[in-house]
Amino acid sequence: MKKALTHYSLVFSAIALLTCFKSAWSQSEDYAAKASIIDGIEAFEAGKQGAADSLFSLGERHSNLAALSAYNAGRSLLEKPENSQQARQAFQRAIKSEADQQLASDAWHNIGNSLLTEQDLEKAIEAYKSALRANPQNEAARYNLSYALRQQQDQQDQQDQQDQQDQQDQQDQQDQQDQQDQQDQQDQQDQQDQQDQQDQQDQQDQQDQQDQQDQQDQQDQQDQQDQ
Repeated sequence: MKKALTHYSLVFSAIALLTCFKSAWSQSEDYAAKASIIDGIEAFEAGKQGAADSLFSLGERHSNLAALSAYNAGRSLLEKPENSQQARQAFQRAIKSEADQQLASDAWHNIGNSLLTEQDLEKAIEAYKSALRANPQNEAARYNLSYALRQQQDQQDQQDQQDQQDQQDQQDQQDQQDQQDQQDQQDQQDQQDQQDQQDQQDQQDQQDQQDQQDQQDQQDQQDQQDQ
């Protein structure tokens, strides 16, 4: 089975979106935002995640490029598993502040990837579905949705199998207990029967002994009379 596509390109997404804002870069504030994003991308490519995070945070302060900066911040944060929750929060900020459906789809896709690595399949599936609603052409999200659904089905099958095994074990244990109870009851009955039989034998022996004694007494009495 193929592995899910968990690495989504920061550089390609960022460059494609940056060109859309070229007409808005008439003020120094926009140039500063652009510089922060470009410097952040360069830091990310150089493996300097801390610097990239800081630069993308600066970019978020500029309304025109806040969504792109938030998206890139999330993408950078994903490089460290311990930052996955912060990354998802950054992607959510990008989704809320941007009408561009491609960016929203990419953000949802990366949220799904983050959740998938944590084995939160239900939420990952919902994130991939959101990615496809924003952009039905997002093939990476479609692939990972299929992968996550297969994993979910596998987990369900394993759980069903485990439940069935647990039920069978419980039934076997109950059958063994019932069998043991029956055996104990039978042993108790056999013991009682033996005791009853012994009591009857003792009673019979006692009666025979008494009869013998009575017979002997009668014989002695008869002998005395004959004398």
